[in-house]
Amino acid sequence: MYETSWHYPLLELSLASVAKDPRLCIPEHLSPLPPHIKDKLLRSMRRYKDMSPQVLDSLLHKNSSDLDLQDLDLTDKHLEVLAKYHNYRKLNLNQTKKPKFKFGTTDKENMMTLPSESALCTVLLGAKYLHTLFLAGWATVTTETMTTIVNHCPFIRLLDLGYCTRLNDCSAAVIGQLGHLESLSLTGTHITDVGLASIGSSESAATIKELRINKCQDITDAGIELLLGGLQALEILIFTACPKITDDSRVALDRYLREHRVNVKQLSWTVY
Repeated sequence: MYETSWHYPLLELSLASVAKDPRLCIPEHLSPLPPHIKDKLLRSMRRYKDMSPQVLDSLLHKNSSDLDLQDLDLTDKHLEVLAKYHNYRKLNLNQTKKPKFKFGTTDKENMMTLPSESALCTVLLGAKYLHTLFLAGWATVTTETMTTIVNHCPFIRLLDLGYCTRLNDCSAAVIGQLGHLESLSLTGTHITDVGLASIGSSESAATIKELRINKCQDITDAGIELLLGGLQALEILIFTACPKITDDSRVALDRYLREHRVNVKQLSWTVY
């Protein structure tokens, strides 16, 4: 009993030591580890340093389901590794750090150093069990990615697309086809009232509980009214820092609250 009490913390300390020391992160040595040890090591490593595609490959396995690679410097090589496996339930690929630009190169060349949309879509093609996907900050994501999600990840419930600056009204219309969607962030995207109207009249209108459209520069009171006219299950709506929103939106919100007060938990907006 005494030995057992020390076993768990000793394992954790050992894994933390390996994660911190690049000299110990040798793919050939990591590959034979049992899956539960790989999972623990992977969670530790992403907190301390960037992972090479080779190390990531050595730590993933056929039952990998919950993967958090937030803010790592992902490349197409990393995504090629992810695409080998298809049992993901949750993928956090948020890229919220400011991108690293190389001096002496053009904007186009810098964009090419970011993970490509085609590589991301390859990962999503086989992710039929995926229910949570975080892609905040992906400057390469367009409507093509949304179409891939709809066609190959139909059970998505949580989708974070904040600051995906190439998304627009067409993207919003495609996203609305997700019939199980419960939480959606379009923070800082280029959707307009047309996109809000699409969401309000979509399949997702009956399931969305949380919607974040803050910092969207082109939405107006008319879009908020069209959106609220269709959403049936909304609990949380955030649309702060939208400069074209005025006090007129409060009227639409008051009406929605009278009809759906039992559902609503949080409403946040800024009036200009």
